[in-house]
Amino acid sequence: MKRFLAAMLLLLTAAQVTACGSAPTTEPSIDDTTAPTTTEATGETYDFGNIDMGGEDFTILNAKEIRELYNILDVEEPTGDLLDDAVWKRNNLIEEKYHLNIVEEHNDSPNDTLKNAVLAGEDLYNASYILTNTLGSLILSGMFHDLKDGEGFQFDQPWWDHAVMDGAAIGDEQSLYFISSNMCLYPFEGTWCMYFNKRMCQDLQLDAPYQMVKDGKWTLDRLHEYTSVAANLNGDTDWEWNAEGNCVYGFSSMTDFILQMYTSCGQKVIDIEDGTPIMRASDERFYTVTDKLLEVFGEKGVTHFCNNDRSSGNHYENIFASGRAFFIGAEIKGGDGGGRFADVTDDYGIVPMPKFDESQAEYISPVALWAYFLTVPVTHTDLDTTSKILDAMSYVSFRDIVPVYYDIVLQVKNIRDEETSDMLDIISSTRTYLTAYAFGWGQGLRDGINNMIRKGENNLSSLVAKNEEKVEKELADALIAYAENANN
Repeated sequence: MKRFLAAMLLLLTAAQVTACGSAPTTEPSIDDTTAPTTTEATGETYDFGNIDMGGEDFTILNAKEIRELYNILDVEEPTGDLLDDAVWKRNNLIEEKYHLNIVEEHNDSPNDTLKNAVLAGEDLYNASYILTNTLGSLILSGMFHDLKDGEGFQFDQPWWDHAVMDGAAIGDEQSLYFISSNMCLYPFEGTWCMYFNKRMCQDLQLDAPYQMVKDGKWTLDRLHEYTSVAANLNGDTDWEWNAEGNCVYGFSSMTDFILQMYTSCGQKVIDIEDGTPIMRASDERFYTVTDKLLEVFGEKGVTHFCNNDRSSGNHYENIFASGRAFFIGAEIKGGDGGGRFADVTDDYGIVPMPKFDESQAEYISPVALWAYFLTVPVTHTDLDTTSKILDAMSYVSFRDIVPVYYDIVLQVKNIRDEETSDMLDIISSTRTYLTAYAFGWGQGLRDGINNMIRKGENNLSSLVAKNEEKVEKELADALIAYAENANN
């Protein structure tokens, strides 16, 4: 926690030095006597500008629910919940500052709703959160503004997720159609980590992996040592899930976890460099990483993949909560599995996703593939004003909401030991995004590689040979299409 707050202080100090625009004005932080803020400690300033919206609605389209993650953008009145109240106070500050009314429109399918509004030429939304794997087709259809054109965005500042911008900029023009900040807490809530059962550590006479993480030695091999020892049939005849059975799995997660693990190893099926997408699945290191992932996750029992409805019990969070998995790969979800671990009697801890090996420079913590990213519909007529308001909301969120979430919700309310607090510091500082997924490229190849590992097979060469020409054409066509879109 101390390291995280120190980093916040440094980043906000840097923001004071590098912020662009007119002479900054100091804005008091949200008044919250129960939650720490950084304003007084840093004396940081932010130029809120001089905008008067005349009481107009500022409407943001958002999904109704995202896998039990906290994605609330607007709270009508204080509820007594620290996080809800922090969101309410942020919005109240922004509404008073700019004389506007923040409206959050929840929708089951925001991507379809946005598309219909744009095709109808309607300026209904100032901004919209859109599901990752629907972004590519919407971008090609010209649904979004290039956000580089928004004069109010300060993308060099720490309240924006630079990992998104680095991977999302596309084409020679480095066009930027989607962005991310903690204005909505999804990016942190949806970051992948590993939960582990501390009782099982004691029963198996294994040390909790905290020190290994701190020493930079938490790797796939170390994880495999733990999961291999823990796997136990306990009298069951096979490893198939049975709610009435007794088998214990070494590791469990959802079926597309493997794609996240490639990212944690510093390897992607398709990467974006300087606006150009590149297929990496044929790289020599990709084959090396694949061999290791097969070794660690390809053995039944040592690993159990499941994606069933939670009501069946065959779901990684349920399995962990019942004490039948030593480790799971999961999103942070408030540090308690989205509330599913609140009543777990066994103590548990959280560690980052492991490195490929000790030579990997740092841990890499991927945000879930089903992320929702912030966009501005092309039919919205005042990008400059909206960009300034979104920048201010992101700044206040970074300054006042993130500390409440991090220091109270995670580290006081839900986390059970100081070591896990240290682990969250590492996870927070190493977040990254598989932004190529947003463009929809190479879906068949990605799915084939993911399923190959789950089945414990290795036919990577044939998968690459089968898909390479198609993927390369897909990437080349996409660059042409994005260039045309940028010039229109």
